Amino acid sequence: MPSKSAATLGRYLTGSVQQLIVLPMKLSFRLLALSIVLGSFVVGCAPAGHEKSGIAPTDPGAAASAHLPEYQGPATRPFAMGFTRWPADLTPEGVAAAQKFADVHGDILAVMFIGGIPWPQALEGKPFPKDVQETLADRPSRENKLFLSISPLDRDRKGLAPYWGEKENEPLPKPWDKEPLNSPRVKKAFLNFVLHSVKAMRPDYLAIGVESNVLLSRDSSKWRQLKELHRETYSAVKKMNPKLPVFFTTEVLHYKRLARDAKQSEQEKEVAELMRHSDLFAMSLYPYMSLETPRPLPENFLDFARRFKKPIAVSESGMTSRDVPLKSYGVTLLGSEAEQRNFTESLLKTAARDKYEFVINFASTDSDRLVSRLRPPLDDLARIWAFTGMQTGAGRPKPALPVWDGFLKAKYVRQ
Repeated sequence: MPSKSAATLGRYLTGSVQQLIVLPMKLSFRLLALSIVLGSFVVGCAPAGHEKSGIAPTDPGAAASAHLPEYQGPATRPFAMGFTRWPADLTPEGVAAAQKFADVHGDILAVMFIGGIPWPQALEGKPFPKDVQETLADRPSRENKLFLSISPLDRDRKGLAPYWGEKENEPLPKPWDKEPLNSPRVKKAFLNFVLHSVKAMRPDYLAIGVESNVLLSRDSSKWRQLKELHRETYSAVKKMNPKLPVFFTTEVLHYKRLARDAKQSEQEKEVAELMRHSDLFAMSLYPYMSLETPRPLPENFLDFARRFKKPIAVSESGMTSRDVPLKSYGVTLLGSEAEQRNFTESLLKTAARDKYEFVINFASTDSDRLVSRLRPPLDDLARIWAFTGMQTGAGRPKPALPVWDGFLKAKYVRQ
């Protein structure tokens, strides 16, 4: 694969990938970093057979969805709808397919910086590394709204974000590897990077924390440090950008203590306290990632979001359209096309009822072709959300897509 294409793909992969949550099973999911994807785990640049990755080559829903009925959505909707730039495949064509689908089927795009911060340069006001500069220059079209997320935490939501140098997820240089989240150096560097990113990307919405409450489940002392960092960053950003909605995002399964390591955490109390310094209540929602999630999903599952008396948004979401066997871990995450359709309809109806600001479905297109290029156990990790797109990797619309498009066709009226 040409190096130029690899560099471009790397920005999409590492810029859009999200941290998977530890569920009621002992799994530790890791970020798909470009250095790994293009290194020893890649099967090859030529498409690999689906048999090698444990994915069936057939499309079980192809016949059933050949003629999907049109969905009659509402006349108006109060929320924007969109996707991230997660690619369908590790090729220019895979990137283009997902991007085109997101452009056609959405009016907001989510860009996520969760692979690190250029800490030394941000602190000292020096030019950022080349990869950072190229990513900041790659702003999507102004035709759609832009939601930008920047995380000060690492990929496991356990501590300070890694170093973003010539590539993302590099080890923290000394003395940054010993800095607490609320140190003056971290506060200054993070704020400088956030302000620089806002100036370069000109987002319509800004998250300065991604699934922040997961840290509460894992380290209460560091959570207190993060709250201090968030409060001061929020105040400073709002002072310079008073009209920009600024907030953090909350992982729903941890908030509801459906994740094992969240059982003893005071999620409701602590999140409510931090919400005093947030313009929105933004949720990350992947119900199938916990075996403790009630099935079918209750109609009132998201009613708790109203208690904060703030505008509501879905920062990322997804439901797998088929069972996902994780051979490396001996477990299977459950899903079907019917479940994905029902989840999509329920989520969008709730968003309309409660007048959400926006709803993001993480993947526009299934990434099973990308998964087929990876060696075990990384293929299992990527497979977890390989089937959460609104269309298959072959471009077949799933039953959830007419529901999505039915709402998208509604006139966008922010009330």
